[in-house]
Amino acid sequence: MSNAADPQESAIVKQADAICAYLKCLEELSAGNHEYAQAKKRLDVTLRERHSEEMEYFLQTFAPSFELTLDEIS
Repeated sequence: MSNAADPQESAIVKQADAICAYLKCLEELSAGNHEYAQAKKRLDVTLRERHSEEMEYFLQTFAPSFELTLDEIS
């Protein structure tokens, strides 16, 4: 059994990790926590570097909801 990760699986996991961090930044920024602004800028670059059609679809479809305030969600 090999411990080497499949390159495609590794890329998907890295994308998922970056998306998770990005969504956290969106939540925090929408709550008024501007300490996450720099992290979001860094993650914008990371997401562009790891771009895929699937990731683009996910971000366009689901990410906007992470920018809503609690009042907007209700």
